[in-house]
Amino acid sequence: MPEKKQQKQALSRDLIVDTAFRMIDEKGYRAFTMRALGTELGVSAMAFYAHFTSREEMLAAVCSRLMESLDTDPVPGERWDDTLRRTMPSLRKGFLDHPNIAEISLDDSVAWLGLAKHTEKIVNLHLAQGMPEDIFRKAWAMVDAFLTGFTGNEVAMIRGDALVGEDADVLPKWQQIVRSAYTDESFSNGIEIIIEGVKSIAAPDPCKWYTPSEEGVDSADFDGGGKEVDG
Repeated sequence: MPEKKQQKQALSRDLIVDTAFRMIDEKGYRAFTMRALGTELGVSAMAFYAHFTSREEMLAAVCSRLMESLDTDPVPGERWDDTLRRTMPSLRKGFLDHPNIAEISLDDSVAWLGLAKHTEKIVNLHLAQGMPEDIFRKAWAMVDAFLTGFTGNEVAMIRGDALVGEDADVLPKWQQIVRSAYTDESFSNGIEIIIEGVKSIAAPDPCKWYTPSEEGVDSADFDGGGKEVDG
């Protein structure tokens, strides 16, 4: 039985989340256990319940830690379409850089809690820009479906690369096409298709939705809903 590591600092939520993040990132979500986390930190598995009510709550905090690292903060004066062009690639990069952490978001017992803060942040960002709620609901469905499908398939292929190795050229033609479809260009094209779809759904609204400035909307440039005033 491996010896427990000597605990070097007081146990805290941040220490637990940081350590769990590193362990899952390195060894995989399915290989992670509370017992292994306790061994890593030099405490019993029960010690974690002084900081979290359940294993699921702790894992949700790990998932949230990844989402907090993404480029999703409001940028004063940014147009809604540029917001999508900035935030969607950031989420994709986060999932590709940390595929084992991203897998937590596929666990139904953890996903909603782990993504709640991120989801609330994105919803509030676009509503503050002045995007009507009915339009945003439809935009959200398109963005969520695209991101989930695209990044999910990319992560799956990354994990399958070790099996394919240098023999990718001998795969059936259809597999070669599918595996080569997930590129930066394809992702950017998908974002532009979504943007055009939102514009079509919102027509005849000119879709002049912007993030308000930090000091408040400049009345010379915007109306009260965050939309640019025609000059």
